Amino acid sequence: MSTAPRLRRDAQANVEKLRAAAIAVFSQRGLSAPLEDIAREAGVSIGTLYNRIGSRETLIDAVVPDIAGAKLRTLRERTLAQSTPRAQLETFIAEMIDLQRSDPAMNDAMLRRYPDAVLLINACERSMALGAELVANAHTAGVLTEDFTTDDLLTVLWMAGMASHDPTAPDGWRRIVDRSISAAWTTQG
Repeated sequence: MSTAPRLRRDAQANVEKLRAAAIAVFSQRGLSAPLEDIAREAGVSIGTLYNRIGSRETLIDAVVPDIAGAKLRTLRERTLAQSTPRAQLETFIAEMIDLQRSDPAMNDAMLRRYPDAVLLINACERSMALGAELVANAHTAGVLTEDFTTDDLLTVLWMAGMASHDPTAPDGWRRIVDRSISAAWTTQG
């Protein structure tokens, strides 16, 4: 059985400082924040970041549980606490858009800007699997038009994610997203 060599105490301290700095910087500025800024925040050189962490995607995956884990679990819990398929899907959409608007790192995650960050993509896939399940449940309950698909849900969330962080986006983007969802409910919904 092979085990990874243990890092010296100072090297391990640098890794922990880099993780903490990445969480702070990514949460504030998104996953595309310069790695130099993370190194500076941690009080180490950029060389130390690359030597101890490696790539941006490795760093992202190192902090995904801290950045996305609890937020996505809360979204899932709030969604599934709703009593009807329509309320569940509405909650999922609203909470996902709120996450994208309020947290640049979550927005980057949901837009899958770093496809080589495996843990990040896995977290996104689990959330989108929940969205697909909610669409299917709403179809089964007869409250969602059959022509509204999981791809439509992904498109609405993509539009919201792109528009919510683009300073040149038209002010009415949220109204258009809301209209798209409103038009998808059946009259019995």
